[in-house]
Amino acid sequence: MIRFLKFIYLAIIGLIFINVSCKTNTKETSNIKPTICIVGGTPSTTDILNFIPDSLKEKYNFISFNRPGFGGTEYTETNEALLYELAKNAGLKEHDYAIIGTSGGGPIAMLLASKFKLKHCGVISGMVSKDTYFEFADVAITKDLFTKVLVGYDGFKDAVLKFPNLDQIAKQAGTESEEMFIKASYNDLKYILSESLYAAINKDIYVDWWHGENDVNVPFKSAELFTKDYENITLNVIHNASHEIDSTIYIEKLIDGWETK
Repeated sequence: MIRFLKFIYLAIIGLIFINVSCKTNTKETSNIKPTICIVGGTPSTTDILNFIPDSLKEKYNFISFNRPGFGGTEYTETNEALLYELAKNAGLKEHDYAIIGTSGGGPIAMLLASKFKLKHCGVISGMVSKDTYFEFADVAITKDLFTKVLVGYDGFKDAVLKFPNLDQIAKQAGTESEEMFIKASYNDLKYILSESLYAAINKDIYVDWWHGENDVNVPFKSAELFTKDYENITLNVIHNASHEIDSTIYIEKLIDGWETK
């Protein structure tokens, strides 16, 4: 399972979910630039912005926020109201340009796009509701961990404590200790699997979704089943691709598509 959280940090946080070398917010950047919020998977911090190409930063104001317990922040149980507050404090405003979520950040991006009435919403290798996830999760490498999340904290903690290099992963996530990393990760994943998250998403929301056909974290068939409930989601298959893709490519692809609309 080290593959899960290390991947989620390095792939989801580092590259599949981009970062920005400067922790941008609207107080530091010109309001003339359209704002795009980037939301990564577990664990998600503002470091997610570090890999955004300079060519895009010149045209857009990229923002993000630390989820509870990560990036040196205080631990608080995640809910919709907290996410709205975090996004607002990061600089997101109603009718802003766009939000892009990767992996577990996908449904959170949809939630925030619904609340803030954003012009565009993009999802890359997104997580889905627990019912649609487990329908096709037999070969998913994340199934065992997600099952433990649903059962309770103790089983999840026991599983994560067996990960090699846990101390390094916790440090990269900006948590004060391994214990905090486990607690914050459990909180984050539990919320991403919660019914309240999906109930708060506007069913009519427009979403451009890119997903690898060979994804073994979130199977493509799970994404396909999930998106059927949303009339205005366009699901695009990334052929011969797994969950571990370079999301910078698809962030640029999303933005290019929006620019031409």
